[in-house]
Amino acid sequence: MFTMVKASEVFPMRAPIKDSDSLVPVHPVIPGECVLFLGETRGGVISLSNYRLYASCPPGFLNIPLGLIDLLEQRDLFFIHIHCKDARSYRIQFSSTTTCEEWTRRIMDEISPPVKIEDIFAFAHFAWACESSFEELSSSSTSSGEMSDFTWFRSELARLRFDLQGAWRVSMANLDHKLCPTYPQEILLPASISDSVLEKVAQFRSARRIPAVVWRNTANGAVLARCSQPEVGWLGWRSSEDEELVRAVAEACAYDSGTNSRHSSGSDISSGSFDHASQSGEIPSLKDLSAEAAARGEVRKVLIIDARSYAAAVGNRARGGGVECPEYYPNAEILFMNLANIHRIRNSFQALRSLCHSPPDQTSWFQALDSTKWLHHMSGLLRASVRSATALQTEGRPVIVHCSDGWDRTPQIVSLSQLLLDPYYRTLEGFQVLVEKEWLDFGHKMADRCGQGLGCADANERSPIFLQWLDCVHQLLLQFPCHFEFNLTFLVKLAEHTYSNLFGTFLANSLSERRRQRIKERTRSIWGYLRSHPGKFRNFLFVRRDEVLWPRCEVRDLLLWQDVYVGEGGSLQGGKEVSSSQGGSREGSENGGENASVEEIDKMQNGSKESTPDVCPEYRRKSSNSSEESSGCLDASEFSNFPSQPASASNTTPRLERRSVIESSTDTLVLESELQKSKKCPNFPLPPLNTQLEEAMNSSSISVFSDPLDSDGLVAHHNQVQRRMVEIFSSHQAEVNALRRDLHMSRLALTQAGLKTDQILSQEEHPEHFIDGRSGVESNTSEVSWEAVSDSETRPTLWVPDHAASSCMGCHTQFWFGRRKHHCRSCGRLFCSECSEQAVPIPAEQLYQPVRVCDQCFEHLSLGTAVTTQHVIPCDTTGSEKEVQVPADGREETAIDAATLDQCVQNDTSEEKAVEKQVEERLNIGPATVQLDKMECHTESTNCTKEVEVTNSSPGVEVEVN
Repeated sequence: MFTMVKASEVFPMRAPIKDSDSLVPVHPVIPGECVLFLGETRGGVISLSNYRLYASCPPGFLNIPLGLIDLLEQRDLFFIHIHCKDARSYRIQFSSTTTCEEWTRRIMDEISPPVKIEDIFAFAHFAWACESSFEELSSSSTSSGEMSDFTWFRSELARLRFDLQGAWRVSMANLDHKLCPTYPQEILLPASISDSVLEKVAQFRSARRIPAVVWRNTANGAVLARCSQPEVGWLGWRSSEDEELVRAVAEACAYDSGTNSRHSSGSDISSGSFDHASQSGEIPSLKDLSAEAAARGEVRKVLIIDARSYAAAVGNRARGGGVECPEYYPNAEILFMNLANIHRIRNSFQALRSLCHSPPDQTSWFQALDSTKWLHHMSGLLRASVRSATALQTEGRPVIVHCSDGWDRTPQIVSLSQLLLDPYYRTLEGFQVLVEKEWLDFGHKMADRCGQGLGCADANERSPIFLQWLDCVHQLLLQFPCHFEFNLTFLVKLAEHTYSNLFGTFLANSLSERRRQRIKERTRSIWGYLRSHPGKFRNFLFVRRDEVLWPRCEVRDLLLWQDVYVGEGGSLQGGKEVSSSQGGSREGSENGGENASVEEIDKMQNGSKESTPDVCPEYRRKSSNSSEESSGCLDASEFSNFPSQPASASNTTPRLERRSVIESSTDTLVLESELQKSKKCPNFPLPPLNTQLEEAMNSSSISVFSDPLDSDGLVAHHNQVQRRMVEIFSSHQAEVNALRRDLHMSRLALTQAGLKTDQILSQEEHPEHFIDGRSGVESNTSEVSWEAVSDSETRPTLWVPDHAASSCMGCHTQFWFGRRKHHCRSCGRLFCSECSEQAVPIPAEQLYQPVRVCDQCFEHLSLGTAVTTQHVIPCDTTGSEKEVQVPADGREETAIDAATLDQCVQNDTSEEKAVEKQVEERLNIGPATVQLDKMECHTESTNCTKEVEVTNSSPGVEVEVN
């Protein structure tokens, strides 16, 4: 019998301990979070919960997850100095030494290592979030089982088209993590390597991390593999099985080069075959591909990339490690990349953190940045990735990457190489697969390197390896802003939640530990959170391109990641301070007069912030009053801010609010019938750009926008580029609405003028939206045609080349220096100046100003204008209107009595004016010009029984008298 246990029973809430009874929590809490302590600083309120440290001082605040705190110390009696794992630093000032010591003890107790895994906040948060159906957990289709069963292996085998029936096979020797405890359960290997050989290779490789294939170039068949260093030792040990495996990788690539019909995806291998393989330990048919590979073509040498320097590789032989001996691997080439180890990376990062915490007036700041070597380490990492991508893409060679243990520098190089080569990994889904595969399943020691959870307490094991890799991705995103589906806020959130302990994705050191502790089943996944906010983390500039990225790797081409290390993209000054000695935060003073709604809506529009510190404007509930009353308690003076908006009454409407006002006003200008017609228009699929922008702008969670904190409890970030994209789209939508208003008014005018509705092309006949596939930007063309244009009228005029005529095509006079050639804009033929001295507009050619035409075309165009004007309202002898018949072929035939024509010609000026007045009243569009050429009418020979057929066609007008 099972009993349902509530989250409140497993993770009960505790009542806060208050230094004063009047204190109340000053920030909203997320599920599972409970405020433990409440106190006062020298200008605000400080709050400590089981998730974060929060200190407020209007109009700013400090918000730090406890897992992000790296070092805490008390200095100068009244100050607590906080150094974070993302290189930020803070200082909190208290009114007395006793209070400062008490809060130092409280914070130290909360950030101490947990006794058991359930003490991590991610477990309490998940339990309470499930009961409240928080964010992505509210979906009924999403269950913890589905999230925990996410696997990249089968989908990657199918997508990369591995030939599992010939060159490659899937080994289940590590099903129980006995072959290698830090590897995934399924390993892809050459088909000629048995599981018994794998066991011998595992004994020869450090930490039993054998060479495993992780990616394949579908164009040339070259594969990318990863492993650890061989245990050569001082005695120079060798392993024939390991040499056979390296040779088999090269032969399998030669056998399975390119794409063909033999390829089978991972779905072709049934689970039954996997079970059989795991039980027997052998594959029934292990293929020796050496002969076939040699027959198919040249077997290329394997490029072994050793991330270490040659000296470090040789020095590791004293510890039982080493590097492959070229004599034992004749089909391989070894390349050393001289990348620093975790200790040098840690020292470089600490120097960078000290620099970001230094005073703002420090001289030679860039020289000090260069001395930290942080950018140099990233430059070397990018260069190694480019070398690996070159071998796989250009040279078509298989690549094997390793360092010492294969879980620090190796995943950095391998994952960056795949980002450069495979556009799939630059999407939101592909990036998740890349991180799950290379960093989590293949055993990067997240707990030890990040200093969280039940990781090693030794500080020498900590190093920001994953943060350094995210910084490299940040550099790629800056150099290729249109090639990644995610934006900079996506990377910032990943960097923050690597240490925040809110999600269980980055807990523990390996996949086997996560499975044993059932972390995925009992915690939220950061990927679910990122997927639940698509408009916030998508890059609006993204355009899918299947091309390889070749980044610039020099130090001068790299930029400091100010969003993470500094917090604000402006000046780079000392740490943020919560104290009374400063006259308020710069951010608060600069933005204190800014309207609250503007900032809140701006945060919502994009969700991405390239430059925002953890000290930022608060809710603005008492913005002006509180900032004046407080003597200033938040020192963020080292950070500059976004240009503050003027607080005038005319500019206090938020951007999204202004957009909604525009839309609501234009909606009233369109009739309901027009709206119904527009709803009937076919829906064309829009590119991701517009969809993302509309999601970002039309989100209905307005209540969330008033809070500067995101739903994860951390500060909302903004990106200037993404924000500008939303502004452009909003302005574009306003222009479209204005054009629709003008179009509707024009239709009403034409309808009132007597033009039939069937002569106006409706919206259903011409779709409104046309998409430019290159940019993904929506463009609106004319929604109505002012006159019906036949196919003959739409044909462009073909001009006769200058060299094709030596004489005028009108008077046949020879051209010479004194008689130059002129093109007729209507027929395109060549005439002299005397035969083409007339000028007339040609609307059919979109020439609305008078242009040069020949005499013949001038007569036709002028006569066509007169006849067109005449047959609008034909009249008989009594002046009554006659019906105009428009046949189906588009030609207008007007039957007019001959006597009527004769009478109209012989009417005096007063009668003609009466006709003009009648036409003007009929059309209501201005005076009508009725011109009749007496020479064309032949009034002497006409009578009332004859009919005149007027045909209005291009290029002239034909008059037939029956």
